[in-house]
Amino acid sequence: MGMDIHLVQMAIARGKPGLNRAKVLSLTAGIKPRTAQGAEESLLVLPELFSTGFLDDSVLRPDGAAAIAGVAGEDRAFLASLARKSGCWVAGATVEAGPTGMDGNAGYRNLSLLYSPDGTERALYRKVHPFSYGGEDRLFSKGNEIVTAGIGDWVVQPTVCYDLRFPELYRAGSQRGVHLILVQANWPHARQAHWETLLRARAIENQAYVAGVNCTGFQESLRFAGGSSIHSPKGETLAVGDESEGVVRSRLDLDGCKQWRKQFPALRDRMPWEFYGP
Repeated sequence: MGMDIHLVQMAIARGKPGLNRAKVLSLTAGIKPRTAQGAEESLLVLPELFSTGFLDDSVLRPDGAAAIAGVAGEDRAFLASLARKSGCWVAGATVEAGPTGMDGNAGYRNLSLLYSPDGTERALYRKVHPFSYGGEDRLFSKGNEIVTAGIGDWVVQPTVCYDLRFPELYRAGSQRGVHLILVQANWPHARQAHWETLLRARAIENQAYVAGVNCTGFQESLRFAGGSSIHSPKGETLAVGDESEGVVRSRLDLDGCKQWRKQFPALRDRMPWEFYGP
């Protein structure tokens, strides 16, 4: 079974959800499944917090939670509509408000959402690793669940940005049979070499396709360099973007993933979890 994957690399206008949603529609106009040409599934993937960009302490004001709840509801409706309109699966990323976290943060959650072509929400993943270096731990509660989802015969694992630095998250997904890892990010230019290296590493070590979508442009003083890319289970780079806005595309082959695992069965040599300790 094949899959066409489309990574929507965009400059996010911070704090302007309407403008960002309009940009998504512009960038994805004309994308349709090409089932007649042999691709059984088609997937659109948007960057982390695609409608808002990075959040800051302004969300801690008394009206912050209500504002975020409004954005989250609008984003969900938008993503469902995009899936129906395009006829594709859609992986979007937004934020939700919740109760204050046990560890003293504001209780917001950084989400990845997956919608089927009929507009049904099929998966919800809450970012497990808030980016403490950037202050996310003041705002976001940690997710507490590893999530995988089915797209046809594919097993897909959604993850968000800083998660990429924690290989054990992806190994846990590998143990569930993941064929495709998604990484939705706002990854700064200053650490772009890490982005490129870690995406390939996650593909090689898990013998899975990895698709990382990043934003570009600036959010206030932070520069983002794009570089959205798609890697094969052997670590080959199938497609990569530059710093401009656009859609990075590739065709993925599920049988190829399975065949490589049989040909080079490294995953079966992993020791049990208990061996590695706490």
